[in-house]
Amino acid sequence: MRGARRGACRGVRQAGVAIISVLLVITLATLIVSGLFWREHVTVRSVENRLALAQVRWIETAVLDWASVVLRVDQASTGAVDHLAELWATPVAETVLDETVTGGARLADSANDARLAGQIFDAQARLNLNNLVLDGLPSGAHREVFERLLAILGRPESLAARLQARLQQAYPPLVDGRRAPASALPLLKLADLRTVPGFDEATIALLEPYVAFLPKRVRTGTVEIATENTRINVNTAPAEVLAAAIGSIDLQAARRFVEGARQRTFFASLDVARSRFDGTPALPANLLSVGSDFFFVKGMIRFDRVESHSEALLYRGPNRVELIWQHRY
Repeated sequence: MRGARRGACRGVRQAGVAIISVLLVITLATLIVSGLFWREHVTVRSVENRLALAQVRWIETAVLDWASVVLRVDQASTGAVDHLAELWATPVAETVLDETVTGGARLADSANDARLAGQIFDAQARLNLNNLVLDGLPSGAHREVFERLLAILGRPESLAARLQARLQQAYPPLVDGRRAPASALPLLKLADLRTVPGFDEATIALLEPYVAFLPKRVRTGTVEIATENTRINVNTAPAEVLAAAIGSIDLQAARRFVEGARQRTFFASLDVARSRFDGTPALPANLLSVGSDFFFVKGMIRFDRVESHSEALLYRGPNRVELIWQHRY
């Protein structure tokens, strides 16, 4: 009897071990299969995301091509005058794109529609900080303009001298007919001001709507064009920039011009614009103009799970529009 009970107990224990072993095997197999399914899911999502990103990049290229066409048409129709009532200045509200725009990508799911929003901005509505140094030499006139702008914004005027010294390192003068080697890299975007002592994040944020770094030379096709000393467009510049550029008026007079006369019309010449300012001040032709060559294109593109924000600088030359740089964030 005792032997029979011991045998029975041993059989029960063996059966229990067998059940546990089976459960462990099933658990292990489940984990392996789940891992394989998860890897496949991640791989599929990765491929989908790459496809969506490729479509976004394709749309970005199409948008820049569209902006180039708009600027060329504007140049052909209005010539050397640019103002805020023109087609290029009209913002594009968030718009759903169809398969034609997305290069044939399927857009059956309305929740994943491709969407686009953006606008073209006049880069010459801002003060070109690269003008602080012209032909390798410091420009007193542009330094005074920048000092006045800093004062209007409540920032130390001494920052203008610091930036001018930094730009002289990037754009040295001619020595015996040859350009001396640069001791510093040029500044391309406003964020590069972080490398100049005294320009903190708060100052850069305040300056952002009013200043830019525009290139001194642009290659278009096989020809290199000098673009140094760009002028501020009186038809598009904000009041703060105009008040800084026209030393004989204050900010309030500039605002009356922007919010009054310029709201009703645009100006084909500086002489006409001058007559609409209080006191008809002299408008310096070396600082101001009525047309522009440089434009920013800012926009947002959303396709599936990918959303991209970008900014590009375009140069509209005599014969074609060139992409200077593009920044995604």
